[in-house]
Amino acid sequence: MRRIFFALFLLSVSPLVALAAEYSIQSKMLDKATDGAIEMGSVRLLAPGDSSLIVGTLSDQAGRFTLSKISTGKYIMECRYLGYKTFYKDIEVKDKSIILPNIYMEEESKQLDEVQVTGMAAQMIVKVDTIEYNAAAFKTAENAVVEDLLKRLPGVQITDGSITVNGEKISRIKVDGKKFFDGDIEMTTKNLTADMIDKIQVVDEKSDMAKLTGFEDENTERIINLQLKPNRRKGVFGNLSAAGGADIDNGFNYDASTFLDDDFRYNANAFLNIMSANAQTAVVGGANNINSSFSGRGRGFRGWGGSNGITNTQNLGLNNNTQIKEGLLIGGDAPYNHSTNHSETESSRDSWLSGDTISNNDKSVSNSISDNANLRLEMEWKLDSLNTLIVQPSVSYSINQTDRNQEYDYYNNGDSTSWGTSDNLSNSLNLNSRLNLIYSHKSSQKAGRSITMNLGGSYGESNSTGYNKSIKNTLDSIVNLDQKSLNTSGSYGMNMRASYVEPLWNLQNFIEAAVSFNYSGRDSEKEQFDNDGSGKYPVENKDLEYSNSFKNYNFTETAELNYRYVSEVWNIMAGFRAEPAQTFSYTTYGDGTGYDISQSVFNFSPSLSVRYVLGERRNFIRMEYRGRTQEPSVTQMQPVKNNSDLMNETVGNAKLIPSYNQNLRLIMSKYNPETFASWNATLFGDVTKDALVANSIYDITSKQYNQTVNADRSPFNLNGRFMYNTPLIPNRLHFNTGSSVNYAERIGYSSRKVSDLDIENLPLGDRSITQIYGFSEDLSLTFTHDIMEIGARGSFSYNNSLNNLNNTDQTTLNWSGSGNINLHLPNSINISTDISYSDRYGYANFDQTEILWNATIDKTIKNKLTVSLTVNDILRQRLNVRQNYGDNNVSYSRYNTLPAYFLLSFSYRIQSFGGGNSSNQQGMPQRMGRGMGGYGRGMGGSFPPGM
Repeated sequence: MRRIFFALFLLSVSPLVALAAEYSIQSKMLDKATDGAIEMGSVRLLAPGDSSLIVGTLSDQAGRFTLSKISTGKYIMECRYLGYKTFYKDIEVKDKSIILPNIYMEEESKQLDEVQVTGMAAQMIVKVDTIEYNAAAFKTAENAVVEDLLKRLPGVQITDGSITVNGEKISRIKVDGKKFFDGDIEMTTKNLTADMIDKIQVVDEKSDMAKLTGFEDENTERIINLQLKPNRRKGVFGNLSAAGGADIDNGFNYDASTFLDDDFRYNANAFLNIMSANAQTAVVGGANNINSSFSGRGRGFRGWGGSNGITNTQNLGLNNNTQIKEGLLIGGDAPYNHSTNHSETESSRDSWLSGDTISNNDKSVSNSISDNANLRLEMEWKLDSLNTLIVQPSVSYSINQTDRNQEYDYYNNGDSTSWGTSDNLSNSLNLNSRLNLIYSHKSSQKAGRSITMNLGGSYGESNSTGYNKSIKNTLDSIVNLDQKSLNTSGSYGMNMRASYVEPLWNLQNFIEAAVSFNYSGRDSEKEQFDNDGSGKYPVENKDLEYSNSFKNYNFTETAELNYRYVSEVWNIMAGFRAEPAQTFSYTTYGDGTGYDISQSVFNFSPSLSVRYVLGERRNFIRMEYRGRTQEPSVTQMQPVKNNSDLMNETVGNAKLIPSYNQNLRLIMSKYNPETFASWNATLFGDVTKDALVANSIYDITSKQYNQTVNADRSPFNLNGRFMYNTPLIPNRLHFNTGSSVNYAERIGYSSRKVSDLDIENLPLGDRSITQIYGFSEDLSLTFTHDIMEIGARGSFSYNNSLNNLNNTDQTTLNWSGSGNINLHLPNSINISTDISYSDRYGYANFDQTEILWNATIDKTIKNKLTVSLTVNDILRQRLNVRQNYGDNNVSYSRYNTLPAYFLLSFSYRIQSFGGGNSSNQQGMPQRMGRGMGGYGRGMGGSFPPGM
């Protein structure tokens, strides 16, 4: 009876058990052309009837994915990845889990210009210490360049060509991990077009030697890597562009006789990129007068607008990276740039003394001409699996000419003390060269053991001629100066570092012993001659007081011992260094007298770096502590008088010793692959021992004698930043916020009305302590649709400074809001417009409201020719105001820049891409609706070392 009952029970529950059975589907997404893994590809299982989503996931680093908790039945599997054809497969799950063969994704066969991307899942992700932006989520106008794309990215700011991401300065930009006009950021951002870019990756890049040893040093840089779209990595592409227009600050009223000199605006540019499997060559050239320093096309040919003065530029450049054979890479670049600049500046400055404030106003007009040529070469040769040689020579040459006229007046507590004018003309020639060699040998007998050597040398020279005509008026005297100066200087240096790495009990624990030696020598000679009244400056009129020669030699020796532990989740490096340094200075004055000074210091510092990764590289914590030495410059040390500015005289200090900076950084980040939300928090602090700060001594006329001294109290800086980004509506509406707070204490020294000044023994002024508080908040929303993008952004910043010498409280406030609309209309017509509002408080005489409105309309013909009309600063309200805090002062300046103008431009696109004829992929079942776009490949760390 029991057996019968048990059998009946099994028969009754077996359908429920079968119904509740759940299975899985596993496979791997790979690139068909390269067999490379596709990370973060979108995989979805859909119902065949209505295309409703059953379950979805993303592929991991190796391209693997698993669809879990699947009941028996028939389904359609969809795989998506930006730049590739969507893959579909009919699947039937019966009574077991399924392991599918590898899925090979094929690149999209259409030209990119013909592909309409319907929106992406996330604008950005934060993964380990990498911030990766998805370029497809930020729509830009036709002919937009990389700089226009970067300006759209959350947390990115561009000021006069300098780029910061979440407050961290970007030192260089690479393209697909390779150097592209290395160190010349604007050559990249103003020439590469935005439609070439797939991903923008912000990463920490180690030095070449650190990549070989595995031990990170103090030369790690924050850089941007531009990852090109898959079908832009082979072929020929570029642009030929020309634009003409005129200023409209006075409407359309022009004087024909002065139109070309005063009102005409132009921009011409050529960019050609030739890429093959083994080589990449880029040629750029251009000319413009819209303040674009390297003739980039810009959004609708729009110039910088906010740069200092009006600049005319002509440039030419060549960049190449070639793999000669397996293991041998060569590359380099050769840019040339010619520019002229006209600048008009008004400024005011308050300097804080004990119980007093020295104020001055200044107006200046300057014209400059500059020619710069550079040549950089590089070879990376992997001789075999154990030996690597890197050779990096470079040379640069520049010619500069500047003519500056100035008017000024000075006040002490509101009472006039002096006023005057100056006229300075200077011409200079500069030559600099460097050679760097790195050799690494890995042991064939013990894995992980290596010896790495770095040897470098440098040489530079500079020659200049200057003329100084100045008049200084006081209440009871007039000083008239008319002199010619001849300056020659040379610099030379050598550096050597040897590293030995030994694995300990396994290949997760390593120890490094390293020694280094650095030598730098600098010499300069200055001769000054008075005008004899006939316009000549004879040798017999040599100014013995201000003529001099100076030589300086610095030696630094370093011994290091470092330990490193590495695993899938931990990367720990700890060590210490001992660093003695010696300085020797020799001075000879014009009358033959002189003196010698020698200094020596010893610094000892520990270092610590801890990285912890959680959740398949989605959550990340990093803590880093490091110390480094900074040597004073030859200008700071040269112990001679300099009267090139009658109101500001620089006095050298041969007794300076190197400063020693210690900094601590903590980074935390988290990324949610299901919601595509990410956040990043950074805490930073640094303190400097023997900091190189200003000692400002004022005489009774308010003339300032400036000398660099070592601070007896350590200045410090504390900073915290937080960034959060998330899609509010998948594929459509994105939200980003960035907050920062900072506190800094700056040290300086100042005194006033000191009589009988001994310039060779300048007294130390009263200690000035300036406390600076700051807070800022940025908010942005971006709505992306197939035919439009709408963006809104608002920001607020507060800064307060308090100085102990006179309890002066300086507060500035900045408000700004901006919006942009990009419309992609039928017949290849695009309309783009942006408007921004800003208001300021606390900027002395410069508190003003500014509204900037720009607009562009363009038409593309047969995907080749684009005609566009751009109007810049339609409302003609652009202001240019800056504020700068010094050790014991604050200054405000306003400068001229481009007025409102329009440009009519023509751009012809050159494009012949490789890989365009890929084979057809499996077709989409007719019953399927449009699926969700997948997100591109992530980047967990630094990309492989490239040229």
